[in-house]
Amino acid sequence: MTTPLTNAGTQTPDRAQASITRAAWFFAITFALSWIWAWPLALADATVTKGDGWPTHMPALLGPAVAAILLTTIYSGRTGLRDLIARMVRWRFPGRWWAVTLSPLAFLAVALMIQAVVGGFAGWESFSRYSGLPDVGVLAVFGLALLLNGFGEETGWRGFAVPALAPRFGPLWTAVIITPFWALWHLPYFFLVEGYQSFDAFTLIGFIIGMLSGSIVLTWLYLGTGGSILAVAIWHTLFNMATATAAATGVIASSVSAMVIALALVITPRLRRQGNMVPAASTAPPSADQPKP
Repeated sequence: MTTPLTNAGTQTPDRAQASITRAAWFFAITFALSWIWAWPLALADATVTKGDGWPTHMPALLGPAVAAILLTTIYSGRTGLRDLIARMVRWRFPGRWWAVTLSPLAFLAVALMIQAVVGGFAGWESFSRYSGLPDVGVLAVFGLALLLNGFGEETGWRGFAVPALAPRFGPLWTAVIITPFWALWHLPYFFLVEGYQSFDAFTLIGFIIGMLSGSIVLTWLYLGTGGSILAVAIWHTLFNMATATAAATGVIASSVSAMVIALALVITPRLRRQGNMVPAASTAPPSADQPKP
């Protein structure tokens, strides 16, 4: 079964407007749902720390997923909801895309070698201390982070926003358009989450570049796997385990982030070349016309 393709930018005006409207509603509802939890904590001077289950920003991270489920139900009914759930558990895609899905582990391995040279590694147990989650061991923390952070974000940002925007704007511009909304959505965490509170102007610029790079990589991965939300949720969670835990020293976090930026630079021309043809739906396995790693 192949994924139907459509020419990006050639939608009828009514369909193009409908796509933009759906995306706009998604962004608005996502911000409302997430910020209604995050801002009161931030304004109360609460601080989310690594390895502590309270205070926590984790419920706020479910905002994109809840918005996607709500809007999918409204626009597409039970059929659309079944499709969304199917994409959340889609694991059958070519092995090369599983390699991309697990690539943050390779980035982390390189970063750990760099850390070994300079010294100061916090220890393997420090990977279990994740912002907003109790320290219950690495595997359990990964499972909680995958459910709350990975699926919480990616069911919406890639699982809903990308299919809404890509037929109109193409995959590369879709990734670019999502970036400022995704970055702004993080605003209360700069006042709430310990790791964000230390950001200065230099690290803020790096954060924005990293968000754009992550958006490009995740859009590429999502389309390449035929719309697997599972794949992008795993990638996102593994990246955060490498960059948002107590193990993520400056060397490890910056090295992993630099490799993601480099990957984004490599695949950007591929997404640009793919810009004239994008999947009309995200429900089928990848076809030969989809981007290849």
